[in-house]
Formats: sequence, structure tokens, C-alpha cells
Amino acid sequence: MGNEMRTAQSVTTSSIANVDTNATKAAKSTEASSTRVPASIPTMVRAIDLMLLMLILPIWAPLLLASMTYCRLFRGQALETIYFFDGQSRVRPLYRLYQGTHLAALPSIWNLVRGDVSLIGDRLQLALTQAPDAPSRPGLINFEQLYLRMGLSFESPEAAIDGAFLSPQGYLLALVRALTMTLLAPSLLGSRHSLSLFGLKIANLSMNQLLERMLAACERQGAMERYCFVNADCMNISRDNKAYHHNLTQADLILADGLGLRLASRLKGTPLGDNLNGTDMFPLLCERLAKSGYAIYLLGGRPGIAQLTADKMQARYPALNIAGTHHGYLDSEQETAKVIAQINASKTNILLVAMGAPQQEFWLAKYQPQLNVAVGIGVGGLFDFYSERIIRAPIWVRQIGMEWIARLLAEPARMWRRYLLGNPRFLYHVLIETISIKLRRAPHSSLTQARAQAGQAALARQISTPKLDGRTQGAQLKRSAHALRLSLNRVSKRLLDILGAGILLVLLTPLLLLTALLIRLESPGAILYSQQRAGLNNKPFTMWKFRSMYQDAEARLAALKASNEMDGGVLFKMKRDPRITRIGKLIRKASIDELPQLWNVFKGEMSLVGPRPALPSEVSQYSLSDRRRLSVKPGITCIWQVSGRSDIPFDKQVLLDVDYIYQQSLWADIRLLLKTIPAVLFARGAY
Repeated sequence: MGNEMRTAQSVTTSSIANVDTNATKAAKSTEASSTRVPASIPTMVRAIDLMLLMLILPIWAPLLLASMTYCRLFRGQALETIYFFDGQSRVRPLYRLYQGTHLAALPSIWNLVRGDVSLIGDRLQLALTQAPDAPSRPGLINFEQLYLRMGLSFESPEAAIDGAFLSPQGYLLALVRALTMTLLAPSLLGSRHSLSLFGLKIANLSMNQLLERMLAACERQGAMERYCFVNADCMNISRDNKAYHHNLTQADLILADGLGLRLASRLKGTPLGDNLNGTDMFPLLCERLAKSGYAIYLLGGRPGIAQLTADKMQARYPALNIAGTHHGYLDSEQETAKVIAQINASKTNILLVAMGAPQQEFWLAKYQPQLNVAVGIGVGGLFDFYSERIIRAPIWVRQIGMEWIARLLAEPARMWRRYLLGNPRFLYHVLIETISIKLRRAPHSSLTQARAQAGQAALARQISTPKLDGRTQGAQLKRSAHALRLSLNRVSKRLLDILGAGILLVLLTPLLLLTALLIRLESPGAILYSQQRAGLNNKPFTMWKFRSMYQDAEARLAALKASNEMDGGVLFKMKRDPRITRIGKLIRKASIDELPQLWNVFKGEMSLVGPRPALPSEVSQYSLSDRRRLSVKPGITCIWQVSGRSDIPFDKQVLLDVDYIYQQSLWADIRLLLKTIPAVLFARGAY
């Protein structure tokens, strides 16, 4: 293998994906970590790493062998070596596939086995010069890069990494966070292009660039610059409210806030820099204003909330110049004029307006000529958080982009439409816009050819088709509109499947690992059970489940046929099936055995919502009417799953599935997914 290794001298920092080249960020990390105590990887962390490695070994080993063979045959070498410092500042070799393929890090797992690194930790420090002054805990996955990819470059990852090494629970939770961030974060970084979305130009800035621009505006003290934060809900409003859309086009900066915009940027191929919102910006802005001497004015919120926010920030930054505060209930032009006069008299530089979107944007635009401030910016519910009237989600929830879930759980009656209906609607329109743009940008030759073919087809129709009357033409238009709705529904349904299955697979990782361990401890055999099932149009596919039966379950089925408790004879169900293990009964009752099918959904073989996939032996007994179930992609849940599950006889299951086929839509799928939650919790009809 020696002739297939490269030396450290021939390796640059670009050779390894998780080395951050941002000098400012690196300096911040070094300063923050200077008080950390170097330590070897704790035993509990090593145990978790090795246990997870054993679970992925059946997939990892053949994939590594195939990748090494490919590199050897087509690139001349299989492996390369990069040298780095471990937690004890000792030089260690890191093995990677030659010339950086997408799977380049596969051989690095050997370093995990040796104990040189852990799964998550600090960024690897290359042994190109002298040993680092500050200790580190190197990991194959590092939070520093993940923070950059999630738009959190203004946060320091050291506290999160240190917390992960304190307990097994902390380490597992950190792994789940890291996997979630990896799934959601765009694969590209540092795009300099702005994001064009719904006719709006969204600036692509880092938090540091935003703060520097605000301070530069304060120094110039010219005409007021107006900035707007927008999230998925704001973008939905802009589609429905032309006045708000026009208002945003007139702003000096539109800034992207939230996971929805980051996912949209990924679909559009223009990855964003930092996740910019008023709540994260506020303390960083106050810190800089305290050093520079510029003043800030807080307008908005309920009476007393802005002043309470000011008091708390003044206590945190004693040198901060808060020019004044006022609540946001301005009921008359006279009161508004009085407040504007107070703002101008205070000689403030920056005005924060917390009235909620789009009211705050309308207010700032209307009175912009009268305001003698450098920057005016709408900040939504910021004062509620910093006055502690509303408790913000924990930092780890914000880091994985799931703060919206915390807001939904805190105020379900007010927020459910915004998040459960609004977020899918936003991504749906982003996808449609993206597809439309790609079609418009098709090569001219392809368009010309397509038009020529369309013209020939139209001419053929004119020759061979008799002239249609108005009623027939109307029927054709209706059929075309129906076909378009079906196409759009398929696209939105697939988008929901990818997002839903991907997020659930990451969030449920601890539960999946625990279930796998319990299955293995109770009985010998494979953890997962695979079966050939009938997919869309009866196309067979391999469906995965957690094994809930003993190994000889199939062999014992023939002897139990007479005890079948399911009417119709097509399906086999027994409430006290002797083939089911003790763990199997538990995971069946809670529907945990079905969770591996999220992978089938992610791959596109199944959907989150649809008729349950049937066995080929069951399909062979279907009547012609029953076969209607095969006209759509099978799913994890459907109408009969939320209406009694196994208690419903087969013929009624078919009727409910057919009913779903004819009424399916994005909103119907979301409603059925929400109804599935209580059905699972109360285990109705599950055995």
C-alpha cells in the first residue's frame, strides 16, 4: 500500500472536506478553545462509535471495497494519506480514497476503529506545520463545518462539542443533530449570487457582512436604508399580497430567515450564506454598537415589552446607547407623528420595528422620508424573546433548523396553518418556479425542435380531427386542467415524501438503534426483515421492516392458515400469533416495526400516504376491482390505517384505498399524516 500513499507535503487543506479555511472563524475557534483541557476519547464515546460502526459494517465494507477497486482501476491508486494531529497532539495518518470522490471519506472509518478520531468532534488540524497550541477532539464530522453549512458561522461550536463528550446521552443527541444538519444543509458553500425567488432578490450575506453594512450606514448617516427579513410565511404572503410584494422590491436589502429559505435555495441551486434573522442578529448588533457608540431605538411590541428588552440588553452591555423605546400600538396619525418626532430627537442611528410582517414593512416604507435614521429594519417578535415574555427554543433546536416546530408546539392554535400548511405550500411553489425557469432556459435548438414537433402535431390534428363545437372544447379544457392538477399533485407528493422521510429518519435515529439492539438481544437472526411487495402498477420492490417474528415464521405459516382471523382470506392476521417475539409485539403495537419503510419512501418505492403494499401472493387473489389499489404508489399510512387498521375487513380496506385514490391531494396527505399520530399512539387495531 506504500506506493499508493501520498505524503503530507503534497496535500493541501483543500484535500479534506472538513477543514475550514475561514481565517476569522479559525481564530475565533482557537481563542474559544484555549481553555479546553486535552483528553483522550472517553470510553463511552468509543463504545458508541464502535457499536454504530458494527451496525453499518454490512453496508460500509462492500461499498469501500467497490470504491477502492474503482479508484485503483481508473485513477491508478486506491488510497491517499493525510496526516493530522489527534487529541494528544500526536501525528496520525488519515486514509482517504484517491483524488477525492464523493465517497472519499470511507477509509477514514479505520481511524475511528483505532481511536484516533470520534464520529463527531472538532475539525481535523493537518500536520503541515507545528502542533496546535489549543487542544482538540478531532472528529470525522465536525460541527464547525456543519454550522457554516446551516448558516450559523456566527456561532462557536466548541460548547456543543464539549457537551457531547460529557455523557452517552449527550453524544447520541449530538450525533442526531449532526446527521440532521448534514441532511438539511446544502452541499455547496459560499455562493456569491443573490437568490431570486418569486420575483424578489434576496441578498446572500454572512451575519458579519450584515453587521458591517449597518455600521457603515451609521457612519455615513445618509438617507435611511430599509432592510427586511423574510421567511417562508413572508414569501407566501408576498404571493397573495401585491402591495407587500412591491414593498419588498423597494427595500435596500431582503434577508433570508429560516430553514424554508435554505431548502428553497438548495432547490434553486444558489446556496445561501448565513441564516439571517433579527433574533440572532440583535445581541451581536448590541455588542458592536456598545463598542462603536452608535445608538439604537426599539419600537414595537406590547406596552412595556420594548422597555423591558432595553433594560435586559443594557444590563448585558452597559456601554450600549439605547436612545429610546415605545410600544407598537400607534392608533392615530397624531400619535405616530409624535413617536417619529421622539425618534428623530433621540438622534438614534438604528431603528428596530417589531410590529410583525407585513405591518412593520408597510410602516417603515410609509414613514421612511420622515425618519432621520441610518437603518430601519423590521424584526417581528424579537422583543417578546429578549424580554423573556416568550421563551425561545433551545439552541440545539435552532441549530438543526427546527425552531418552527418549537413555535408550533408552543402556540398550535395560532401557528398550525403557517407551518403545517404554509411550509409545504411555499416549497411547492418554489419547485414549480424552478421547473418553469429550467424549461425557459432550455437550449434554443431543443425549443425549436419541440415547437416544430408541436406544430406538426397540431397540423395532423387539424387534418384528421373534425371541428369541435364549444361544448366539446370545454370538455377538453377540463380534461387538460385535470391532467395538470394530477401532475402538480405528483410533484408536490414526492417533495413531501422526500422531506418527511428524510427528516424522520434523522430524528428517529436513536429509536431505530435502540430497537435494533433489543431485537438482536432477544432472538438470533437478522435485525431487518425484507419482503417482496407489489408496488406501483404491480412492479415488485423490496420492502424493509424490523424483524418482529422468530426466524422460522414463514415455515410455521402453513400450519396456522386455519386460524386466520382476517375476513376475506386474502390477508393473514392473528391477534395472538405465536410466531411474534416479545419485542415484536411491542414494536408492532407502536408501529415501530414499519419505520424502516421510511427508506423505501426516500428511495421513491413507496409514499408516506397510500395503500399498504401487498404481497405478490395476495395480489394473485385480487379481483379486477381489488387491483385498483395498484394504480398508485403504496404507502406507510392511508385512510384505513387511521380508521381501525387490522380490525377492518379486506373488502372495506379496498374501498377505503380506492376512495383515497380518487380524492388524493397534498392537503389530504397532510391531514392523513396528522390523523396517523393518534392512531399510532392509541394503537387502534394494531396487532
